[in-house]
Amino acid sequence: MIAPHELKNKTFSRAVRGYNAAEVDEYFDFLIDKYTEVYKALTEAEQKFDEIKAKYDELSHEEETIRSAIIKAQKLGESIVQKARDDAAGKENELKARCDAIVEEARAKVLVEKNKIEEMRRIASEFQSKLYREYLEHVGMIQAMDLDPDLDGDSVVVKPAEADLKSAEETVLKGSGPDVITASSNE
Repeated sequence: MIAPHELKNKTFSRAVRGYNAAEVDEYFDFLIDKYTEVYKALTEAEQKFDEIKAKYDELSHEEETIRSAIIKAQKLGESIVQKARDDAAGKENELKARCDAIVEEARAKVLVEKNKIEEMRRIASEFQSKLYREYLEHVGMIQAMDLDPDLDGDSVVVKPAEADLKSAEETVLKGSGPDVITASSNE
């Protein structure tokens, strides 16, 4: 495109039979003014176009950078989520193993305590049986004593009735005496 100042500087040779020079010059000035306006508008449009193109190029580059950042962020997010899931699974397994160990330890302690209770029941039953046997021996020894009645009448020896002694022996032998504890009564 021709610059407006080039149009102003253009001169034409004069001819004898040509157009009215004043009208041509006036119209030519009018055209130059219009041409100057269009030329300025075009220059401004080209500058704006260059600015817009530069911004577009910048934004295109930024768009690629943003897309790349988004993709990296998504991958990072996925890796964080996966790591969290793996950590949670590991902790869950660890806690489950610890809980299982605690339950096993408690079961072992319960078994030990049950065995102690059984041993105590057995010892108590043996003690009770021994006590009853000693009692029967004492009763038998008392019965075996043959005391003659005192002729002076100062004291009287009372012998237990044979039926009472037999009843006591049967009760002890059957194991149905008071508060009898046997090794077989577990629960």
